[in-house]
Amino acid sequence: MYNKGEKNMKTLVEQMALIQSLNVIDDIFFHKIAEDPEVCEEILRIILEKPKLKVIQCQVQRFLRNNGAHSVILDALCEVDDGAVANIEVQKADDDNHQKRVRFNQSNIDTVFTEKGIKYEELPDVYMIFISRFDIFGYGRTVYHIDRVIRETGIEVENGVHEIYANTAVNDRTQIAELMQFFKTSVGMNEKFAKLCERVNYFKHEKEGVKIMATLFDEYVAEERAEERAEERKKGIKNMVETYYKFSQDCFAAKEAVMEKYPDVDEQFIDNIVEEVYQS
Repeated sequence: MYNKGEKNMKTLVEQMALIQSLNVIDDIFFHKIAEDPEVCEEILRIILEKPKLKVIQCQVQRFLRNNGAHSVILDALCEVDDGAVANIEVQKADDDNHQKRVRFNQSNIDTVFTEKGIKYEELPDVYMIFISRFDIFGYGRTVYHIDRVIRETGIEVENGVHEIYANTAVNDRTQIAELMQFFKTSVGMNEKFAKLCERVNYFKHEKEGVKIMATLFDEYVAEERAEERAEERKKGIKNMVETYYKFSQDCFAAKEAVMEKYPDVDEQFIDNIVEEVYQS
């Protein structure tokens, strides 16, 4: 016999289990954790080895628009008290050229913080902190600092950009490694980064925090399903246009047929697909 209450309970239990399995290295969890500037401050103090650093503000999932080019969403963009900017990115999958990703993000940050007429010497220092589940360089270190060095002399020269790569895969017993291990396990309490631990505990174990995460999951699942439906619809439209293209060079007939079948789809969206197929 179907028991609606039992199904709801099962869903709730599964949801709770999923929340308990989250770690700080997970995007969806990190974004909630990083909404607290004091938590970001704690993380930056340890990774940058600046115990007195102060975070003025922190923007989570900051969208940087690039007209006519690839836009960027940054995990956590922080402004600190000495005028510098620090960007914290977390990454689980080793599926791209992440050094170039850091380079691209940094160039966009420079653009955002550069006012018209500003002198280059007034550009703020930028700290690009990339935290991954894998050892990006494979040299068995928890953290790597990338410096600009004159090849002929070996002398280090500064331009205000600081790249720091940390990972949870290697535990070399440093304080940064201790922080990274908490990113991976997200269990327990450590006074060295107490605010981070408290924030994790709030979203995993306290009623209100768990409720927030459950709502966030529902929204995330809904967005994923909407994206899947949109992708399926796009494939359907493209397949229809390609079928018309096989039998006729009349792109207007293809467009009219698609619009008749998909009346709720934006006309410009259809135009783009028709153009893509007929000009390929």
